[in-house]
Amino acid sequence: MFKILPPALACAAILSCAIETRTVLAQPTATEEAVATRNGPFSQMFTVGPAYLVKDKDFNPSQPKLRFSSLWVDIPTQNVLEVAVRYCVEERDIANEQATLTEMILLDNNQPLARITQVLAAKRARQVEVSPPRYIPPAVVGPVGFGPYGGFWGGYIADPGTYFPEVDCSTGSTRFDLTPVKTAIAQLPNRTLQVQLLYNTGSVQNWQLGGSTVQALKQLPDLAKLVSGSGG
Repeated sequence: MFKILPPALACAAILSCAIETRTVLAQPTATEEAVATRNGPFSQMFTVGPAYLVKDKDFNPSQPKLRFSSLWVDIPTQNVLEVAVRYCVEERDIANEQATLTEMILLDNNQPLARITQVLAAKRARQVEVSPPRYIPPAVVGPVGFGPYGGFWGGYIADPGTYFPEVDCSTGSTRFDLTPVKTAIAQLPNRTLQVQLLYNTGSVQNWQLGGSTVQALKQLPDLAKLVSGSGG
C-alpha cells in the first residue's frame, strides 16, 4: 500500500523536485519617490524607480528663494519625456494677474535653440512671502579717546539704521512635454544657456540653465539615443 505524502514532504523526498523561488522587490511609494527626488544631486542624472532624472536651479544671489527650478524626467517604459518647471520670481504682476507659464525657450547668445511649448499641466501663479520685513537699528560710534561717553559727547552715527521691506514672490509651476523638441535638446551645445520663461499675460523672465545640466540631459535614455545616432 502506497502512502501519499504532502506536497512539501514529497519534494523533500524526491531529489529531482525543483522548488521555484522568486524575490519580489517592493516598489517605492509616492512619498519615498518624492524624498529621493528632492535629495537627488543637481546637474547629474540619477534614477528613482523607473525614472531617469536631471535637476537644475538658478537663483538670485541676494535672495536665494527667488529662483527658477527645473526637473527633467525620462521614463522610457511609460513613454514619458518631460520637464517640470517651478518658479518664484519677484515680478508681482505675474501673481496679481494669476498668470500661467506657457512657454520656455533655451537660447545661446540670444539665439533660440529649443522652444518648449507643449503644456501638460500648469498651476496659476500666486503670491507668497519669502522674507519678512526687518529693521536694523542705528549704530552710534564715539571718536577715539572719548571712552564710554563718546556716543553722547560728540559721537557720530556710523549707520542710521536700515529697513528691509518684506520680499514676496510670484510662484507657480508648469509641466511641458519634451517629445516634440527632443532632437533639438539632444543637439544643445555643452555650455550654460539662457532661459526665457514666457507667461500668458506677456511677462518674460530670464534665467540660466547650467552647462553641467545640459550635458547631463544628453544622458537621459531617450536623448542619449539621438546623441549617439548623430555621432555627438
